Amino acid sequence: MLYAAKCYWPGVTRIDVEQIAALAAQAGLGMGRSGVAYLGSLLFAADDLVLCLFEGPSRAAVIQASDRIGIPRERLMDSAWLGLPIQEVAPPRSRPSGRRAWPSPANCD
Repeated sequence: MLYAAKCYWPGVTRIDVEQIAALAAQAGLGMGRSGVAYLGSLLFAADDLVLCLFEGPSRAAVIQASDRIGIPRERLMDSAWLGLPIQEVAPPRSRPSGRRAWPSPANCD
């Protein structure tokens, strides 16, 4: 099942979220070895908000895993992914080529 941990995190930065990802990998959550997999996060820095996405067998398992890596979780929400498979929409790991992924506003009608 897919879960989103809503994290109100005043002053959160991209570096903070990258540290969470590193801690998740160290804890074995990157591969889902504990039955829970950390899938990544959405950062809304201007709103002090992070949504951390997990896949796991139960709410209790995800709560235990997120507590273990120190995510300041406000609540855990059952979620449903609607769209492309998560692996296909993850950002590339290589440096961007400078090409725009989306059309500029002038080209959108």
